[in-house]
Amino acid sequence: MIRIDIATLFPDMCEAVLSQSIVGRGRAAGYIDIRCHNIRDYAGNKHNRVDDKPYGGGTGMVMQAQPIYDCISAVKSDIGKEARVIYMSPQGRVLTQDIVKELAAEENLIILCGHYEGVDQRVLDELCAEEISVGDYVLTGGELPALILTDAVARLQQGVLPNSDAYSIESHYSGLLEHPQYTRPEVWHGREVPQVLLTGAHDSVAKWQEEAALEVTRKKRPDMLYDRRVGGEPLARYMKVSVYNDGREYDIVRYMKMIMHRRVLTNREQKLLKRMLPVLDTLPAPPEDIPKGAEVWLVSCNASRHIELYAPLFDMLREHGISYSVNCTDKPSGSVISENEYYCVFADSEIN
Repeated sequence: MIRIDIATLFPDMCEAVLSQSIVGRGRAAGYIDIRCHNIRDYAGNKHNRVDDKPYGGGTGMVMQAQPIYDCISAVKSDIGKEARVIYMSPQGRVLTQDIVKELAAEENLIILCGHYEGVDQRVLDELCAEEISVGDYVLTGGELPALILTDAVARLQQGVLPNSDAYSIESHYSGLLEHPQYTRPEVWHGREVPQVLLTGAHDSVAKWQEEAALEVTRKKRPDMLYDRRVGGEPLARYMKVSVYNDGREYDIVRYMKMIMHRRVLTNREQKLLKRMLPVLDTLPAPPEDIPKGAEVWLVSCNASRHIELYAPLFDMLREHGISYSVNCTDKPSGSVISENEYYCVFADSEIN
């Protein structure tokens, strides 16, 4: 059983969350040991002050080294051995499911929650703290990130969830996003549940789920396919978003520009598209002087930003019944004319 200790200025806030739902039941059943510690208990002054003005000036306050060090030292003494110390910080490596699985295999974790403008760097160095971020943004404190990390680690502990299927088929665990989920009624607002899910044929359902997960990942996170390896090679090194109309294939941005002033889009959609175009135009441009008949594909490892920006365009196309596709491949049949980190140009139009 893993033990997780959280050093924080707001232990009640952490307890309120970690005592509820699946994690709370897992704690009550003894499948995971989570303890919250108030850093102010180690302040050593009558006002329980743990922060001071930063050297060098600047706004805000910085958490002092000594209370943090004393708190975590007391935790280590109670554990009886060294433990991996994690500092929740926007400067750390971004949390992924692979990191969660790595941390879930530890016997002990100590999570430090910063506040104000951060903590004195010296205590992080002294504790050999490992910095982990939950995303490229800044919050008022480390408590919410610590709760996210604790929840993610807790649900991988034996007994916390009913069985391994409860987490092993979910998004990111296997390197793909999860397939769509459905429940009763079979028809809702004219939308039907895929018929294969109603057959009870386990092999057919499993095949549909696998194919659907791959399709969802292609559409929403094609960059994940670049990292997914089959036989040591990326599953999908290249990606292309195409619009099909009137028997022709178009680049999605060029197509939207083409129909912007026609009576295809609503006034609201036209206004939205006009606001989006300056942003879309900041995307790296494909190479110039592309030979006639050549194919331009995106390099999948940098495709996530494109897909994120294309999302409103996808909504417009679906609204007007215009088909589009997100195609992925790792085996182009044509020779490569040029390639950079964003685009690749192939001599032939045939790509498998």
